Amino acid sequence: MTSYVVVGERSTSEWVEPDLSILDDRRGPVPSLPVQLLPTPWRDWISETAAAVAAPADYVMQSVLAGLIGVCGAGVRVRVTPTWSEPMVLWQAMVGEPSTGKSAALAPMRRLLDQVEQERRLHDDVRQEAHAEQAKKGGDGRPFVASQIVASDADLETTVEIVAGNPRGVVLWRDVSTVWLDGGCDGGRELQIWLEAWTASGVSIPCKGRPPRSLASFPVSILETMRPDRLKVALQEGHEGLAARYLYVWPGPQPYHPLAAQAPRHDDEVLQRLRHLSRLARTPDDPCELAFDDRGREALDGVLASLHAERLKADGPAAAWLGKGRSFIARLAGALELLASVDAPRCRPGAIGREQVETAAALWRNYFWPHAQAVFDCAGLSQHRQRVRRAARWLVEARTKSVTREDIRRRALALSATAEETNEVLYRLDYLGFVRQDPAVRNVSRGRPANRRLVNPALAST
Repeated sequence: MTSYVVVGERSTSEWVEPDLSILDDRRGPVPSLPVQLLPTPWRDWISETAAAVAAPADYVMQSVLAGLIGVCGAGVRVRVTPTWSEPMVLWQAMVGEPSTGKSAALAPMRRLLDQVEQERRLHDDVRQEAHAEQAKKGGDGRPFVASQIVASDADLETTVEIVAGNPRGVVLWRDVSTVWLDGGCDGGRELQIWLEAWTASGVSIPCKGRPPRSLASFPVSILETMRPDRLKVALQEGHEGLAARYLYVWPGPQPYHPLAAQAPRHDDEVLQRLRHLSRLARTPDDPCELAFDDRGREALDGVLASLHAERLKADGPAAAWLGKGRSFIARLAGALELLASVDAPRCRPGAIGREQVETAAALWRNYFWPHAQAVFDCAGLSQHRQRVRRAARWLVEARTKSVTREDIRRRALALSATAEETNEVLYRLDYLGFVRQDPAVRNVSRGRPANRRLVNPALAST
C-alpha cells in the first residue's frame, strides 16, 4: 500500500498567472504591419497602394517581397558563414476570406513586374540565337524559353521548363482558391521536388516522351492567396513540411477606409529600384553575395539561441515553422538590404550587419510568427494541443483544488489518451500555469513525487 507524508506547504502567492489563451479556439488578434521597419520608398508605396485599392497593407507588403524575390531570385545569395548560405527564395501566403482585398493588393506590383519582364524580353534575341546555335550542335531539341519573372501555372513539368530558361528562378503568382499549388504537393516524388525548390537545390524529373530534365538549381518562389476554410482542411491533412516553409499574413477584418483619389506617387521610384535589382542579380553559378559581417553574425547568434529555446516549447506545425526560423531571418535580412539598395551615391547592397539582422528578427518574431500562430491555432492541428485545451477547460469548469493524472485522463479526456500522453498534457498545463506538482506530498514507498498536482486558485475566478 502506498503511503504519503506532508513535507511542507507553499503559499498560493507563488502561482504564476495562468495563460488563458489556450482556452480560446477563436482567431485572436494579430499585429498590424510594422511598415516603419521597411526602407523608403517601399513603405510609402505600400501605404499609398493599400489606401488606393482599399486593401490591407499586409497583402501589399507580401507583393513587394515577392516582387523583390522575382527580379533577384537565385541571382542573389545570402552568405551567413563560409558553410551556410541561403537563396533569395520565399514562399508566401496571403490568407483571407473572399473579397478581402487580396487580388486588389496584388495587381499594382504585378503590373510593375510585367513591365520589367517585357524589358528583359527586349534582349531575348541574343539568347534565342545562342539557343539555336546550341541546337545545331546537338542540343536536346527543347524549345526556346522566353525571359520570365512571374508564372501562374503550378504544373511541375511546366515550371521546370520555365526555370531551365530562367536560371534565376520564377515566382508562382497564385491568386486562386486552391492551396498547396492546386494539390500538386500531395506526396511522393513531386512533393520532394517542390521542397527542393525552397532551397534552390538541384532536381531531376521525368518528362513524357523526352529524356529526364535535370537542373543544377531549381529556385521557385511562391505567392499564394488562401481561403481560411480550405487552408484549414489542407493543414489538417498533414504536409507539415509545406506549411513550415510559408510566411503567412492573415490581417482579418479591416475597418472601412475611404478610397484614395490619387494613384500612388512612388510608382516610378519603385519601378526604378526593381530595374536596378534586376541588373544587380547575376546567376546561381555566380550570384551576387550579401555577406554577414561579424556584428551581423553576433546578432544572429543571439537570435538563434532564443529561437532554439522557443522551439523546444512548441509542438506540431508550430515547431516545424519555428525550425525554419533561421532560414527565414537570414533571407529577410537579405531582402531588407536589397530593399535599401539604390543606384547611387551609396554603395549598396553591402554587408548584412546588426541593424538588418535585428530588423529582420523583429519582423519575423513580432509580425510573421503571430500570423503563423493564428493559422495553426485555427486549424486545430495538434492533437496534443487539442487535449491540452480540453483539459484546461475542464479544470476551469471543475473548480477542483487538485487533480491526479487519472482525473485528467478519465474525466477531462474521457480515456482518449494513454497514460504517457496524459503526462505530456500535464507537463504543458504546468508550463501554462494551470497546475503544478504538489510539493506537500511525497510518495514515501517509492521516493518520488506522488502523481497529484495542485490547481491554480486563479482558475476559480475565470
